[in-house]
Amino acid sequence: MAKIIKRLATIEDLSQVLNLIEDGKNQMKTNGVTQWNRDYPASEIVESDIRQKKLWLYGKKAEACVTVSVKGETVNIHRLVVSSLYKEQGLAKLILQDILDCTAINKQTEQEKVVTNHSNQSMIRLLTSKKFIPTSSFKADGREDYGSFIEFKRKL
Repeated sequence: MAKIIKRLATIEDLSQVLNLIEDGKNQMKTNGVTQWNRDYPASEIVESDIRQKKLWLYGKKAEACVTVSVKGETVNIHRLVVSSLYKEQGLAKLILQDILDCTAINKQTEQEKVVTNHSNQSMIRLLTSKKFIPTSSFKADGREDYGSFIEFKRKL
């Protein structure tokens, strides 16, 4: 598996990350994915992820980002976005595999968790290819009109 450059985002990266998020929102809208909207994810959420050292940038020029947090024995993966300039090149798959590899090495967690919208078929395919299993379905607060969100988990 190819290795990819990664680093923790700093507050100086905020505008670049927000541009990536906006690009992701546009990609979702174009593809009919009803997961993010103009209010989510908000800049305050992204800034908080950076300040809490949970947001990772991937690629030489920060072509993608993802938020990874640990709660108890669960690794939570949030807001994975790849620049439209690099879509369909396997970058999301590499990032997810990197997170899974790091989690396996850590040995302090028991599972990984990702939540995605039912309309985000590319993410659902990626998760199932990595042996994530859907465990629940729910309506997200403030995004009820977007249909069901699906929680996927993968045991270590």
